[in-house]
Amino acid sequence: MLARITASSLPLLLTASLAGCGDDDPDRPGGGGGGAAPRYAVQSMIFGDQGTWSYVSLLPSLETQAEVKLTAAREFPGYAPADAWGGAIIVGSGEAPTLTRYAVDDAGTWVDEGTVSFANFTTMPLDGSVYVTPIKAYVPIDTTNHVVWDPETVTIGAAIGAPAQIPLTRDGLTAWRGYGHEVRDGKVFQPYYFADASFQAYSGTSQVAVIDATTDTVSAVIDVPCPHLHITSQDDDGNIYLSNGQGSIAAAVLGADQPKNCFARIKAGETTLDPSFTTRFRDLTDGREGSNLFYVGDGVALINVYHAERDDLGPDTPYETVDYSSSYHLWTLDLATMQARPVDGLDYGGGQFVAFRIDGRMFVAIPAADYSRTAVYEVLASGAAEKRFDTEGWTFKIFRVR
Repeated sequence: MLARITASSLPLLLTASLAGCGDDDPDRPGGGGGGAAPRYAVQSMIFGDQGTWSYVSLLPSLETQAEVKLTAAREFPGYAPADAWGGAIIVGSGEAPTLTRYAVDDAGTWVDEGTVSFANFTTMPLDGSVYVTPIKAYVPIDTTNHVVWDPETVTIGAAIGAPAQIPLTRDGLTAWRGYGHEVRDGKVFQPYYFADASFQAYSGTSQVAVIDATTDTVSAVIDVPCPHLHITSQDDDGNIYLSNGQGSIAAAVLGADQPKNCFARIKAGETTLDPSFTTRFRDLTDGREGSNLFYVGDGVALINVYHAERDDLGPDTPYETVDYSSSYHLWTLDLATMQARPVDGLDYGGGQFVAFRIDGRMFVAIPAADYSRTAVYEVLASGAAEKRFDTEGWTFKIFRVR
């Protein structure tokens, strides 16, 4: 079923659980691989009066093609995050704390290979799974806790335990798990931030939990002087980049007392913050707010920049005007020179873009301001972007299944 898009159904999902960027590599833990014919998954969401629905479309390629319609997609209720694992797809239910593994044959047929329930740990639907090795993954529960499980044997282990250094509330604000995470050197780096229930007030400090995947314990907690740490990426040397998501743009633009958005780095081989790198977006973009820093390659990252000069903002402007503006534009950022400039070949769009590395290529999905449609582009080595296809709804994940 395709529900009607309504703006009122988007904010919590955009800021609390979904907003972000991701990458997919057939060689990484959980990545797609194998199979006689390639299969790619495009996951989209529809928000509306009839509820929220997730859709997974299977494509034989990511080349330029006609619009990807959801009538041929597999439908799941609610937010049902999907990931590749060993040539299969693992999908949350959206209504219960379960994950189901599906094989995909050459004809694109889904084959149910079993469901695992985490009901002994939580009654809430799951926000996906963090794949650490081919036989170990972590399911997030209760904001800052995780449960160990084996996606190969589909067996559940114990809870890791919530880190005492990350409180569930701070200065009247609630802790939220950032969408992104990075796996490096046998460790998982998971960001958390603090915001109010309406996502209009943020703490100027976020935190990163470092989970040792050998002992399944939290080995360190890193304080980062940036709000809304939500987006992560990693370069070829192992440097980890941390950034806010789009949800904190309105607060920084409209709230005089709100922290300005910035990005940070944890250097390769280290579990402490690189204090010399932390940078405010507005210092690179002629005073504009930015978000969603994502490393592309060759020392270049993508950022999304809000061009407030295109909107009629005033002292009484509602936050929704910025949240659902069509005045966002992708820029490139040279991390060596810290020079930023708009990407050629793209128009302005909605704020919550997502980026994906697939088969050594870089794709970005840019939504319309109301998230009813998404345009998918490939970013070329020249820095220009070429459109590949449109999708219905908000496309927030693209990955290779096999």
